[in-house]
Amino acid sequence: MSDTPRTHSFQSRRNVTVVLHDVPTTLDPETGEVIGFRLDVSKTIALLVQGAAREQADGATVERRYEAGPAPTPQTPDPVSLELRRVLRESGLSGAEIAARLGIKPPLVSRWLSPNYHQHGMETLRRIADALDMDVEVRLTPRAGKAS
Repeated sequence: MSDTPRTHSFQSRRNVTVVLHDVPTTLDPETGEVIGFRLDVSKTIALLVQGAAREQADGATVERRYEAGPAPTPQTPDPVSLELRRVLRESGLSGAEIAARLGIKPPLVSRWLSPNYHQHGMETLRRIADALDMDVEVRLTPRAGKAS
């Protein structure tokens, strides 16, 4: 999973629209759907929007190019998150629908589906599987490049 430069609009607290070009955007590799932004990109976006809006009149629109600091070490996408995304897509359910089945708020499901989230618990996976009328299967496999 890699980042693709995209243009996005953001609203500041002072109702200034900041259009940022070339924002590294994480896309679903199968659907091309926007998943979101890496944490470092989100933090940079917040700083850029705040800075760009600072000297603008309320309601103004300003355009800027995304400029990042030093590149972070890429994080390996979490295979559990990717599997959950695949299963939800195949089931035809949205994150909001699975959240309703589990009696939780949709942002929690969004966190579980984030390729950067690496803290899925077995009890959570069992609850999700139950809500989808599925079972959980765990396998341990040799790491890439290592002999078995």
